[in-house]
Amino acid sequence: MRSPAVVPSPGPRVLPGALSPLTADLVRCPRRPAVVLAAGRFGAYLGAHGRVLPVLSRDAVALPGALRLAEPSATLGLGLVAGDMVVIGGGCVRTAEVTIRGVRTWRPARVRPGSACSTSLPRARLLLAAAVGDLDPWLAAGVDGCLRATDPYAAVAGLVGRGEGLTPAGDDALAGALLLRRALGLAPPARADDALVAAVRTRLPATTAVSASLLDAAAGGWAAREVVELVDAVVHGGGRGVRAALPAVLAIGHTSGRDLVTGLLAALDALVPSGRIAA
Repeated sequence: MRSPAVVPSPGPRVLPGALSPLTADLVRCPRRPAVVLAAGRFGAYLGAHGRVLPVLSRDAVALPGALRLAEPSATLGLGLVAGDMVVIGGGCVRTAEVTIRGVRTWRPARVRPGSACSTSLPRARLLLAAAVGDLDPWLAAGVDGCLRATDPYAAVAGLVGRGEGLTPAGDDALAGALLLRRALGLAPPARADDALVAAVRTRLPATTAVSASLLDAAAGGWAAREVVELVDAVVHGGGRGVRAALPAVLAIGHTSGRDLVTGLLAALDALVPSGRIAA
């Protein structure tokens, strides 16, 4: 009597991924454990050595440090929940169900610093204000304090980590302000003293790890492409560009997009109070 054939169990699925230059070293380093900070339909956020690696589906918002997958969210199925442990390194992310190989790189979006178009800012302000309505007073005051104060630490401390969710409202608004400041050419050049960025980085432990990573990226001008396109339109484009870019940003997260646009609007009022760049 012949023994029944043994069918080998399938191994983990192998998915190709595209690495961001901001986090490629995390994936290419020697293997190490990482913890799942959050997980959902569009992917997961992994934490290792104080840094965050988003692993995101094709249809997720392309965060600047993300390991991007060709797989859509409908069929992704990473099988992860917050608190799970995975292995990153050696060019891969390994879970119990999936091995993701970094097979190529992609270029995240970054705002362009430079002089503002003379007619762009007033039109942009009207459109941003129409999109978000009345500014939340604490967000507006916090952004104003961050951008005007000689020592912005107290104002930054009043924003970072304030609010609910994975990216609190104060963080989203501050990220918008940092991006606009850079796009207007008002951030100090690289390696120069920057009191605002120093204050932000000092306060990063006060918020979620995911939000801290996005704030840190915004300090360098990096953000999701939808956000960068809006900021560039505000500063260098005009009404048509702002109108085209706003819906995609407002659709980000539950309130993250709106809070970020609120930060842009408050930053415009602080930095360009009369339509001219503040000294």
